[in-house]
Amino acid sequence: MPLYFRILLGCLAIAGAGFTTRALWTGIVYGRNWTPYSRDQQPGMFAVLVFGNLVGITVCLWMAAGYTMDDFLAPFGLSGLFR
Repeated sequence: MPLYFRILLGCLAIAGAGFTTRALWTGIVYGRNWTPYSRDQQPGMFAVLVFGNLVGITVCLWMAAGYTMDDFLAPFGLSGLFR
């Protein structure tokens, strides 16, 4: 993977971490089309979106470190998805 792509993934992970931190701090996470989901009024959707952000951050950091999606999914038995 080219270096500029790895830097871009690292920046994307940093931005995602900032958005997730803001969501946990304020209690509002934004979904598709900037739809706000509150921790108090819609806790299920809030939790799903924050968990999705954390998974996305993890994948971006993993790939920025130089690994592949096959390496990421192998411990879960899902490495055959990208063959």
